[in-house]
Amino acid sequence: VICVCIEMEEYTGPDLNHDDSIIKLSSAVHRFRCPLISNNEKLSFSNSFKTSGSDPRTQQALREADRARNLFTESLEGASGNGKKINNQSILETAQVYRPKIHQILVTCKVRPDRARLDSRLFFAWQSGAESNGAKGRKTFQSEALMYELCMTIASEAMATAGLACDESANGDFASSANHYKRAAGIFEFLGETQLPKWVARGSSVEEKDLPVEVTIGFCKGFKILFLAMAQQMAVATTLMKVGTPNYSVLAKLCMGIADQIEEGVTIMRSKAGLQMQKIDKTFFTLLTCQINMQRSFSSYFLARCLWDKDEYGVAIAMLNDARIGIKTRYTATSRGVPEIDQKSPLRSLLCDLDKARAHMDFVMRVWEKDNSTVYFERVPTSIPQGKKLAAGVNLMKAVSYSLEDNIEPLPLSVPGKLPSAVSPAGLQSLDPPPPPPYDALKKSDSDLARELQEKLNAGEDL
Repeated sequence: VICVCIEMEEYTGPDLNHDDSIIKLSSAVHRFRCPLISNNEKLSFSNSFKTSGSDPRTQQALREADRARNLFTESLEGASGNGKKINNQSILETAQVYRPKIHQILVTCKVRPDRARLDSRLFFAWQSGAESNGAKGRKTFQSEALMYELCMTIASEAMATAGLACDESANGDFASSANHYKRAAGIFEFLGETQLPKWVARGSSVEEKDLPVEVTIGFCKGFKILFLAMAQQMAVATTLMKVGTPNYSVLAKLCMGIADQIEEGVTIMRSKAGLQMQKIDKTFFTLLTCQINMQRSFSSYFLARCLWDKDEYGVAIAMLNDARIGIKTRYTATSRGVPEIDQKSPLRSLLCDLDKARAHMDFVMRVWEKDNSTVYFERVPTSIPQGKKLAAGVNLMKAVSYSLEDNIEPLPLSVPGKLPSAVSPAGLQSLDPPPPPPYDALKKSDSDLARELQEKLNAGEDL
């Protein structure tokens, strides 16, 4: 008699680990384009300040500013959808080189307004990266304000940083992606709460409808919150990628916090940037609606896993059923579930992962219901007990502080006794303005203020 011994692996039951589709869906974000400079070949600081910037040190600084702007423009053109490869790192680096130079020119004009004379006017023309293309392509927004140029450069830093976050997420490095999103949030926080309010307080008559959305206060405040939510999405994906059983309770709170934060960001934009919202790609807001509902569904899913591990089988099944309802396609705009995604939509890439996530939750439900009906025999409540629901989500992400350079040294300016007829005062925007005047007093344009300054100088009046 021959005895054959076969070593059997211990049966551990069906694989109920979270599906990879949940990682992909929880980290799904929208990639925005960077703004674009549209008239670089016509702009030269060296030519515009040829008379007043005759000092060799000033000439050198102006030439460096021109070179830096040219390199910055070339980097942005790579992100303009013209077939070139997008290099967000190059955009960020060239913006960081150019920003202190335009800042120095602005400070110089502020400190020495009586000598800030232009041989030729400076027109800064930009196209938004966040706005949808019109029938004739991107709309160009033009201004003579140096502050406009500075703010758009800073906004480009923010969008390039967010682009790096998208790049890292696509590569699976969710921790680095989260850090980039926190930096982008900090840049928009600076714009929305510090720099742009100063521009308004200076008395600029430029209306927000005449500016790219990236340099409007409501947009910046809303996107600060939205980018922090995206950073937390990456934190959730980081946790789910680790080997072993994750802390389901923490994940449930993080997902709930993401949903709450996205809703907060959208609410801010609706109340403070309603006009700007209409200009942004509608796909972005559809994705936000998807994320709000998916994150709430994932929160219920992770909480159900936590309850099951604590032997609260009946409540866990009820909670999992709630998660399944939340991730279904909704029937109306007010019902629960994710909005319907058209097969032609850019969001169609989510459809496969949504189907997989739903199938995974259905599979877990079948296994749990079988185990409960044959082993545990716990009653499944028709509604989730209030004490088992999450009281609130958790938001762990903080914006990385951003600021402009301190102690900028103004450039030396000189004005000869007899000025060419073409020489005119340089438009400037104060970096350290007086308290805001009433809105009725903000109707003078930058060119009107410049003409008044010239008239007072010609008349020998004190400023």
